[in-house]
Amino acid sequence: MLKVLYIVCLFAVISYSKVVYKTINFKKNNNFHYISKFGVSIGQGSYEVKVRFKKKPTQVSGRTFNLHVGFYLDTAWPLAMDETDCKEKLKPALSYNSLILRDDGSWSNIAEGALRQKTRPYVWFMAVSDCNGELISTTDTLPSIEVYVKFRGNNNTQFSHEEIGLLGLYFLAFIAYSGILGYNVYNCYMDFQKTERLDSPILILLIAVGCEFISILSIMINLWVYSYDGEGIKFLHVVGIIAEVASQFFLSILLILISWGWTITYLEFGDIEIYIPLLILLLVMHLLVAGLTQLTSDEYSKYYDYEGVQGLVLVISRLGMFAYFLYGMKDTYAKCRTKARVFLKPFAIYAGTYLVSFPVLVMICQICAHYVRHKVMTIGSIAVQSIAMCILLRLFIGKTSYTQVSKHGGTILPGGKGD
Repeated sequence: MLKVLYIVCLFAVISYSKVVYKTINFKKNNNFHYISKFGVSIGQGSYEVKVRFKKKPTQVSGRTFNLHVGFYLDTAWPLAMDETDCKEKLKPALSYNSLILRDDGSWSNIAEGALRQKTRPYVWFMAVSDCNGELISTTDTLPSIEVYVKFRGNNNTQFSHEEIGLLGLYFLAFIAYSGILGYNVYNCYMDFQKTERLDSPILILLIAVGCEFISILSIMINLWVYSYDGEGIKFLHVVGIIAEVASQFFLSILLILISWGWTITYLEFGDIEIYIPLLILLLVMHLLVAGLTQLTSDEYSKYYDYEGVQGLVLVISRLGMFAYFLYGMKDTYAKCRTKARVFLKPFAIYAGTYLVSFPVLVMICQICAHYVRHKVMTIGSIAVQSIAMCILLRLFIGKTSYTQVSKHGGTILPGGKGD
C-alpha cells in the first residue's frame, strides 16, 4: 500500500509541459490563426514558440517574413474574436512577440515569455497572425507553416490547470478496475465451471467493464508519457476514447434490452429486424461522438471533451434512450411474474439514473468555471461509469434476484422469440 501511495505522489510532482505542433496556411481572408490554449494556476507559467516552413519554398529567395504571436487571457479572447480586422485582434493580447520566418525552411527565432495571474487560474489562448499581409502579398502558393509551442504551468511543475491530478486519478481507477474486472471474471469462470453456461447479459456487462478498463489503461499510459515529453502517445489517446465510447455503447444496449424483457419475459428475439436499426443507430451515434471528440479536442471554444456538437448529440441520445428505457420497463413490469419484479425495481432505478447521469453532468459543467469543467467531467464520468458497473455486477453476478428469474440466454443476440 505504501508503494502505491509513493507512486501516486511521484506522479504528482513530475515536471509537466504541453507541446503542440500545428500546421497553418495564411490566405487573403484568413491571416489570424488560433493555435492552442493552456490553463495556468495562480502564479506564473511560461511558453516557447517557433515557426518554420514545412518545406523550403521555391517561390521566394533571400526573404524573411514577420509573424506575430499573441497570448490572451480567457477574459480577453472573446474580445479578439469579435473583431474583424487582424490588427484589432492583436490589441487585447497581454503577451506579444514577433517571429522571423526564414525562407530556407529552418526554425525561426524562439519567442519566450511568462504567463502571470494573481487572482485566479486563467486559460491562456495563443494565436499567430500575419496582419501586415507579407505572406499573402508574396504568393498564394507558399508551403504550409508549422508552429511549435511548449507550455509549462506554474513553477514549471504542472499540467494545464484543468488536468492537474488526473494522472493520479487514472492510476487509482486502473488499480480499482483491475480488481473489479479480475474478481468478477474469476467468479464468472467458477460459475461456468459449475453450470457450463454464462448468461448473455453478464457477458455483455463484462465486455463493457473490459472496454472501460482498456480506456483507463490507455489514457493513463498516455498521460504518463505526456508528463515527460508534453506530447503523449496520440494512438493511445484515440484508443482510450474509442474504448470509453464502446463501454458506454455496450452498457446502454444491455440496459435497453433488459428493460424490454430480454431474459426476463422472453429468451430469444422473434423479430430481430426491429432491433437492428436501434443497434446501428446507437453504434453510429457513439462512433460519431468519438470521432468529433478527437477532431475537436483542442478547439478554442471547448473546455472539456463533450462540449459542443458531440455533447449535444450525446445528451439528446441519452434522453431518448431514457424515454425508450422507461417505456420498455413499463411494458415488461406489467408482463413479468411477481418474482421478477424484485429484480426489476432496483434495476430500473440504477439503470435509469445511469442513463440520465450524462445530461446532468453536462448541465453541471455549464455552471462551473470554464477552467475546471474538464476535471469535473472527467471525474464525474469515471465515477458514474464505475458506480453503475459495480452496482450492475452486484445485481447480475452470483446468487442474486436476477439469477432466480433469468431465462438464461445462451448467446448475445439469439434468433427467435419464446416464452
